[in-house]
Amino acid sequence: MAQVSDYMYKYLRLKKPNRILCQRVFKCVVNSTIALILCLNPNTLSKLGAEPAMLPLLSVMVHPGRRFGTMIEASFLCTSGLLLGNAYALLGRFLAQKALGSKLDLIDKLQKTENYHNYQAALAILAVLEILMLFFHGWMRSISHKFFAMVFPLFLVVHFTFMGDLKTSAAEMAESFTVPFFVGIAFSLACNLIIFPEFGSSYLGRSMILSLNEVQDTIDSTVQFFISTGNDKALYIKEPLNLAQLTKKKTTLRAKINTTQAVLQECMYEISYSYVSPVQIKSVLELLKSQLSYVSALINASQLEFSLLNEKTKLNGSEKGDLLLTVLDRAHSPIFNLHKVISESLYVIKLAIAHSYDANMKMVNKSSCIEFLDVDIKSVDFDDRINALAKAMADFDITLRNELYNLNTEYDEYLSPNDDMFLLSSFLMNLKEVANSVCNVMKETKTIYEYRLKQESKGIFGRRLWFSFLTSTDQLKGWFVANKNDMANANETASLTGDTQSKIFLGDEETRPRTKSLASDITNEKPALDPGQNNQEQSKNYFDKFVVWALEFYEDFKPHFKFGFQITVGLMLASFPMFIPKAREWYVNIRGTWIGFVCILVLEPEVGSTFFVFFLRGVGVISGAAWGYLSYVAAINQTNPYLETIVTVFYAIPGYYYFLGTPYIKAAIIGIISVYIVLLSAVIPSEIGGSILENFGKRCLAMIYGGAVALICQLLIFPIKARDELIIEVSHALETIARLQIIYAVGLDGEKTKLSMTEERYESYKKLSASAKTALNKADAYRASAKKEPRLKGNYNDVERVFYEVIFILREILDRMDNIVLLRRIYGSAIIEEFNEVVHPYRRQLTASINNVLHIIQRAIVTKAPLPQYLPSPKIAQQRLIMKVREVVNERYPNTKPKAKLSINESDSDDNDDDNDGEIQMKINGPQRKIHNLQYENLLKERFLSWNATSAATEEIIEYLEELIELTKILVGVDEFKYGFLSRSLFTTYAAKAARGYKSVSNNDENRYNDPRNSSSAIIDEDDEDNDTASSMEEGDVNPIALVNTSNSQSQRSRKSMESAGSGISNGFRKRVYSIGSWVRGDMSRTRSLGQYSEGDNDMDPNGEEDEEMPLALMRVVSKKSTIGK
Repeated sequence: MAQVSDYMYKYLRLKKPNRILCQRVFKCVVNSTIALILCLNPNTLSKLGAEPAMLPLLSVMVHPGRRFGTMIEASFLCTSGLLLGNAYALLGRFLAQKALGSKLDLIDKLQKTENYHNYQAALAILAVLEILMLFFHGWMRSISHKFFAMVFPLFLVVHFTFMGDLKTSAAEMAESFTVPFFVGIAFSLACNLIIFPEFGSSYLGRSMILSLNEVQDTIDSTVQFFISTGNDKALYIKEPLNLAQLTKKKTTLRAKINTTQAVLQECMYEISYSYVSPVQIKSVLELLKSQLSYVSALINASQLEFSLLNEKTKLNGSEKGDLLLTVLDRAHSPIFNLHKVISESLYVIKLAIAHSYDANMKMVNKSSCIEFLDVDIKSVDFDDRINALAKAMADFDITLRNELYNLNTEYDEYLSPNDDMFLLSSFLMNLKEVANSVCNVMKETKTIYEYRLKQESKGIFGRRLWFSFLTSTDQLKGWFVANKNDMANANETASLTGDTQSKIFLGDEETRPRTKSLASDITNEKPALDPGQNNQEQSKNYFDKFVVWALEFYEDFKPHFKFGFQITVGLMLASFPMFIPKAREWYVNIRGTWIGFVCILVLEPEVGSTFFVFFLRGVGVISGAAWGYLSYVAAINQTNPYLETIVTVFYAIPGYYYFLGTPYIKAAIIGIISVYIVLLSAVIPSEIGGSILENFGKRCLAMIYGGAVALICQLLIFPIKARDELIIEVSHALETIARLQIIYAVGLDGEKTKLSMTEERYESYKKLSASAKTALNKADAYRASAKKEPRLKGNYNDVERVFYEVIFILREILDRMDNIVLLRRIYGSAIIEEFNEVVHPYRRQLTASINNVLHIIQRAIVTKAPLPQYLPSPKIAQQRLIMKVREVVNERYPNTKPKAKLSINESDSDDNDDDNDGEIQMKINGPQRKIHNLQYENLLKERFLSWNATSAATEEIIEYLEELIELTKILVGVDEFKYGFLSRSLFTTYAAKAARGYKSVSNNDENRYNDPRNSSSAIIDEDDEDNDTASSMEEGDVNPIALVNTSNSQSQRSRKSMESAGSGISNGFRKRVYSIGSWVRGDMSRTRSLGQYSEGDNDMDPNGEEDEEMPLALMRVVSKKSTIGK
């Protein structure tokens, strides 16, 4: 019982609203309550026109619960929609009135009897204009969710205006749909500015500090993890993180930087008053974004180190087993010295940014694992700091080279291409680039800080107004178009709430056109034309050219056409009676405008989202309408409007909480609106009238009728299934990754090249990489939507989990490819630039092998065809390339180290001969030493280290491709004759293998802290034979080629050694290696983590945070044995 109570306490503590959310809810409740009071007050009601109920509705749509920049943007878009809607609606009514002829003065009830044909023509005109408006509404929503804030007021004005009596004058109609709208926007702006104002410019410094804190913490944790190969605690003041927590930091860091990017974008809509312009921090943010690839590569190197060290400990003291530990021990001190200077530099940068943008200095965190003295920002000399960092980088380079050179007395060919050098080079090269990036950030920070000091010296005249949106044409366009840097395009939720966090998507901001189908790509291929045909082509008439242009335009914007057509058909089916003379009066009496209002809110681009939103809207409408009825009853026939208002507040508070603080936004927003709409429909006198109970029933009827029409329309007219879209996006990502691999694989035909990555290739790579990341972001969104769709084939949860792992793997592959390209662009590649004429066949084979695997997986996912039984792995081609490079390196830079004892052991001569032998030996040693120095100098060049680092990334890409093959087998099956003509493994089996394999690695990782030469073999128990057989089968399942069965004795010894090693693991080590969270996706119940077997534990740590989770694919890659390069 105590454990349950403790869990509930921690859960409530995590879920309770924070201060900012409470302030925003308070602002929204006050704003909506004021709008309701204005509608209940007879004096103000007469000033609001014929549609005063629109005022509370606008108070919800343009709510003040956001920062001022986003508020300005929402107000601007809403105002644009209102003006456009009024102009369009008045034009339509003018044309309809012209069609009525001389009997314009008749009301609608008399028009259908005395002027039927003209009245029918007038309604036909309105119907055509309604169709055009609806198509435009759907088109704009499909382009960007940002435009929902503009096209929804447009729909409201046009739809409600066309339902009005045609006799009403244009001035009266314009007053009805402008006064309440603009009053609502004005009150929302006032509440936003007066009550707990939030400015993006003041939040920008805070957000930037949070991002820099995360950058520093990630770098500190990664470097500490990498060099903490023993129990040495003298350098760091805390224990390193575990692998799962370290992996999670990649996503967290990218989210923090994207949040800052969103806040900066908000500042573009503000007129700020400060010492420093918000735009000046943009350069720092761009440098941090470019640094992400290198920091991610450091984390990737730590993952690889974790895997390799566990494999080395199984070698029981062999030379290869000792080499990596020895190299890490030698590199320990140089890496730490550079790390300490980097961490101190980041701390100074944070202090300067905090001072420049008036952020709270208490938010600036010191390093979590390194102790250094406090810094007074006023006494900091930035030039000295920059020089100190540059000197530390130079010392790091020299010291590390010397330490590696000193290894030549202990190991043979330690610099030749191998896993250890690949790992070390990957970490060192990326650490150097991180240091370079920090140095550039410090230079930009110096400029900002000096400008702040300059402005402070001017006294009260130092602060000035900054019009950020006028700084460039691109920023000005952000007010009118969905430019590529606009983070608010992420989803409609962001457009409604104005919350920066909901706008974040973890990828590049650049977007791409919707993926075309494979069939359209084939049909669009045009054969080459000869000169004679070109003349005929030019002689085509303009009509043919127009037809061709129209077809191409439709193909490029097919998704927008589809959704626009869905919106048009759905709304016309829901509201067609309003354009039929005999049914128009009946439709008005049942509040038909509510039906269209509900239908357009329920319709979503995907089938699953439409079903889910229909459910949410239904809950919101029924609860809101019921509360509106309760509020009306509490007023006792409007004799106590004060109590009526207070009752609505009790619904508005939780309603806005769910609106602003939970994912159930669309249920909350329509629930709040329903309270005011149902209440005011009975309170405010109108021609329709009706009791409160009748209006409650009409509101529920509108929800059922409008929602049902939306569902039927989505299912029958161009249904867009998230499952199909998910496959399309994953297929596009696979195809793009294959193209990316071709771009950076230069010189495959043996041609000589001076640059392994030209600027032209780099720009092409950036565009394609952004396209692939956008596709994966969309795929992730479709994956979540697919779970909400009805499915006849059974539960979709397992398929969703597989696609989660697939998307994770593709992101990891892209991450490593980005790092390969950046390193080649900066340092080049010695193998490509020097040895390409010899190794290009092997490089070509590797590139072709990787591309074949990618294309096979892509076609298998698209066509759902099973994979072949034996799919060759690129590992073989990679191993051949490494062996060839090793051979070429030994030929061109031979390593013939002197052996001092050779003449003494092999000579049978006397003492005089010994002197001669010694003299000869001295003569030999000189050239040998020079030869070895030549190899040392060449192999430690940055171009060689760059190739080593990129080879490590290529190894990991291959490992992830093998996991991708296994996951594809789960999706489409595999032709394995030992199981029949078609076999399909289960995802639960895959998950069990991953967890079991990683647990085995975690147990074995104790040897990371012990000398592997002291480990002893364990005794084999006969009881483990069945388990070993299962393990052997698992290894065979993973291997892409057929292998000859071998004895399991070695596997048994390894298994028992790991189990015996894991039994004595220290608590500190358990905190580091264990606590790998169980894999939780979909509706699976959470199981216990690997490190949570002690009694009394729960799923939350003492600090209230849940254990970190680790993707299964990463568990598999970490636990699999690395066989490349040995």
